[in-house]
Amino acid sequence: MQSESIRIQKFLKRNWDGPMWHGNTLKEVLKDISWERAFYKPGNFSHNIYEYVQHMLCWRKFVLEHLKGNTSYSVEINSAIDWIIDYEKTEESWVKALFELENNQNELLSAFQNFPEEKLDELVPGKQFNWYVLVHGLIHHDIYHSAQIALLKKC
Repeated sequence: MQSESIRIQKFLKRNWDGPMWHGNTLKEVLKDISWERAFYKPGNFSHNIYEYVQHMLCWRKFVLEHLKGNTSYSVEINSAIDWIIDYEKTEESWVKALFELENNQNELLSAFQNFPEEKLDELVPGKQFNWYVLVHGLIHHDIYHSAQIALLKKC
């Protein structure tokens, strides 16, 4: 039987590369989005695709920093770091965001690769949740926002 840490790592990888039971992976959802489409915001949406990607990247960085032991790293919810508001709407910005997201995926997998099973139930230092909740929360957060991105692609 596989350890829970290995199952979580596989879940993190499947969320990016697949296959996933619910449909498209994050990587598939982001495929073939033009930079113009990434910055398009229909009137009934609060955010565009680029903003969702940056938001996901923000919280992925949060998890990665904590996995690396940087427990002082924090993000204020609904801040300009959490939800970017000042950015350039360029092809370069979009390509950079996608590159950073993929790089972060690789860093997360690497950081979680040797995560001790017994540590999953320990509280994240300075937080009121454990490592299990943090990493699962990240995966669920990605799935939630990838669905929003999939909807925006259809607009």
